[in-house]
Amino acid sequence: MTEVLCFGSCVLDLYAEGQKPAVGGDAANQAILLSRLGFSTACSARLGRDQEADLILDQLRLHHVDVRWLRQHEGEITTHSLIQLDAQGERRFTVTGEAHRHFTLADFPLEALPSLRALSLGSLFTLHALETSGMELIFRRARDLGLPIYSDTTRDRHHKGLPGVAPLLPYLDVFMPSLEEIRPLCSRFQPDEIAEELLRFGIKTVVLKMGYNGANAYQAAQVWRCPGYPAQVVDTTGAGDSFCAGFIASSLKGLPIAQALENGCWCGAQAVQIQGANTAQLDPSRLPWPLR
Repeated sequence: MTEVLCFGSCVLDLYAEGQKPAVGGDAANQAILLSRLGFSTACSARLGRDQEADLILDQLRLHHVDVRWLRQHEGEITTHSLIQLDAQGERRFTVTGEAHRHFTLADFPLEALPSLRALSLGSLFTLHALETSGMELIFRRARDLGLPIYSDTTRDRHHKGLPGVAPLLPYLDVFMPSLEEIRPLCSRFQPDEIAEELLRFGIKTVVLKMGYNGANAYQAAQVWRCPGYPAQVVDTTGAGDSFCAGFIASSLKGLPIAQALENGCWCGAQAVQIQGANTAQLDPSRLPWPLR
């Protein structure tokens, strides 16, 4: 039985240095990393019907991710992400192919919700068509079933701003944006101020990922802070997804927020020390707060 359904982007990562193509994208990364942490996971995303999609499906199966809810569409190009790394391991993406951005309500497996333990949106601002029509229905159904809803975010490429997604935000149990990506959407600048602004939308818990500075978690009357773990940075691709996997896994195992936050920071540090978006070897027994 699938415990966590991750939906969002599922793409083919191509490194400029010439490494072999590998599955990537926020939903795929989280599903793989949560599987590594001991959860049964599935991925819901939109692909073309091409060789790239076949490669993605094969790799997800190898990582024990359920692929039955990946939808393939004739005439669409499976999304590619060309990754270029600078001397500090920071990544820059060039995206081609738009299959993942055409995801609609018809692609989402509403029938799967009753059997799940949790739902994770790989990134807010990724699925523009679904955010415009359909995502609120998904979230409402999940909430009615008592499923916790987690969400990361990406850059607001369609310039919707927070008001453009405001109807979705109150459904989120945990919203985990990076400070770099959420700051331009807020009227204030400091992390505590940004969190206060986000909480006003009705989100239960806001987690701000701050790279090597660690992460903070916020609720209406409480703040938790965790410094970053030391790491030799090779590749920052997927570090945020790794953090999210660590936090979600810890939360679902009943760990308190402070421990989930520390586990998330540890997972993010493991991710940046190896090349690839989902290659971190996350052992649930080696977490600062092991998953029982």
